[in-house]
Amino acid sequence: MDIVGLGTPFGLAFASGLNAYLPLLAFTVSVRWLHLYKVSPNFAFVTSNWFIAVLVVLTILDFVADKIPLIDHVWDTVHTVIRPIAGALVAAASSNSLAFHIPATGSDYGSGSTHVALGMAPAGIVVLVITVIGAGLAALSHITKSTTRVASTLTTAGFLNIGLSVLEDVLVIVIVLLSLFASTIMFILLILLVIFLVPRVIQARNTWSRWRRR
Repeated sequence: MDIVGLGTPFGLAFASGLNAYLPLLAFTVSVRWLHLYKVSPNFAFVTSNWFIAVLVVLTILDFVADKIPLIDHVWDTVHTVIRPIAGALVAAASSNSLAFHIPATGSDYGSGSTHVALGMAPAGIVVLVITVIGAGLAALSHITKSTTRVASTLTTAGFLNIGLSVLEDVLVIVIVLLSLFASTIMFILLILLVIFLVPRVIQARNTWSRWRRR
């Protein structure tokens, strides 16, 4: 199977660690109006009017709150739990997109089911694995963001935080676009990002632990 199709759910999940709402909003737009993907049946609610309206409001709030001193730290702290959940949700909801990237084997491709797309693997297990990995990727990018913000606050008294927020917004948009329209490139970039970020997150955590023990 062509696993690079995983660049869509995993890329959106990774972006959710930086912005919990925009990746899912972009995916719902691509499903409902652009008709680029199919949403997993159990997560069809993400394309409903009320859910999209909530996502729009939260996306705007996230954009504003992340650029206001002090409020940005409170917002970031609250989203320590929300962002991994958002990553898990968008990964699970977009798991059906794999049917558009991975050839079906010995079954009805038109059903667009994840079970068909991934061959012999049971659909429930596939979605569960994708969901867990999505949460992990969102947590990784969130921790990276939080660590960078703390370092910025300590070294520049927070003067660079607004600039970092704008840079993160641009990064989220790029990742979302790659996830939706160039999943192969996104999949490769994700592998490189994980290899690059994981050791640094571990190192930062160890440094923080040593500093707290002083």
